[in-house]
Amino acid sequence: MKILYVVPPSHHFAGMERVVHDLASGLAVQYPGQLDVTVLYCHRYPELSGDLPYKVIWERVEQLRSFGFRVARWLRKKNYDVVVVAQFEPAALLWLSHRLGGGRARFIMHFHGNPKVEGTGSLRARMAFSLFGTIVRRMDKVIAVSPSLASYIDSRVGEPGLVEYLPNPVRQFQPSPRAIAKEGLVSFISIGRLARQKGHDILIDAFAKVLATCHGARLVIVGDGQEFGALDAQIDRLGIRDHVLLAGKISNPEAELASADCFVSASRWEGFGVAIVEAMSAGLPVIATDCDFGPRDLIDSPEKGWIVPVGDIDALAAAMSAFAQQDRSNAHHDVRRKAAAMFNLDNVVAQHAAMLEATGLQTGGQRNGRAFYKPTKPPK
Repeated sequence: MKILYVVPPSHHFAGMERVVHDLASGLAVQYPGQLDVTVLYCHRYPELSGDLPYKVIWERVEQLRSFGFRVARWLRKKNYDVVVVAQFEPAALLWLSHRLGGGRARFIMHFHGNPKVEGTGSLRARMAFSLFGTIVRRMDKVIAVSPSLASYIDSRVGEPGLVEYLPNPVRQFQPSPRAIAKEGLVSFISIGRLARQKGHDILIDAFAKVLATCHGARLVIVGDGQEFGALDAQIDRLGIRDHVLLAGKISNPEAELASADCFVSASRWEGFGVAIVEAMSAGLPVIATDCDFGPRDLIDSPEKGWIVPVGDIDALAAAMSAFAQQDRSNAHHDVRRKAAAMFNLDNVVAQHAAMLEATGLQTGGQRNGRAFYKPTKPPK
């Protein structure tokens, strides 16, 4: 079965890009005789240098308006059985271009983001999302990266069996010694692109309030992006330079997580919350905003952390201050690590392999004039 994953135009190798790479790698390695996996990237990422376990197509595309027709050429050349496209607009554009060219590959739309927010962007986005239900119903399968996101899409589409929740694979880190011992001054950490979505400005304002009662607290923000200058100026304006570090982009933040006591996510919106699961895998408790979608699906018990209202600086500061002042000797780190382990690569790849097999075989055994083969063994 020939599978093509398509990564839309993006200059950052971040959450969505990493998820596609990890899934493709796991599928190619674990099912070499059953799945022929290719990934099409619209940008060359330094993180993907060297040999990869899957096939790669580099198709330089800078703008979404040319994305559909340029990528559709590869579908006509290679005759793929199943095409998995990240996000709504790219999937809709490629599906339309492919169908106009007479192609019949099965299409899977993979939602990583938040359609509530994406549909309020540019004029093109608003026009596309006005046809949300109509377009999504044309897909052979829609997968969402969190249960709440799947529920929202399903409520908009109303097509039984079309929408399915499948988790993202998430890196698993070693447990933080501080998450177990809880010694010394409290250290908070947040990981994410420096973009308005991630709410780092809200987090910095809240942390300034925390310092009023917890003078030795520390905050490390890992990530880069267009908001760096504004956040850096905000730190100076609040006079908290000695307590806040903008650490920049760090590909493997295991050491930073190991030096922290608590992970904080102040996002205005999400699709899932990869960084939250990474922090839980290191044993860290999490304070997160109750944004759409994902955090509440992950933080579902007091042992895992706390949920606060979106954009509420005072509520976030209160939760952080309460954590700083409480007895942290009983960390429940094993509960959090067990929850995070559900997202390890092997577990997630097996679920995606089963979905791909089911989607590819739904044609009654025929695709593009040739018979599908039945895998010699079921997905692990």
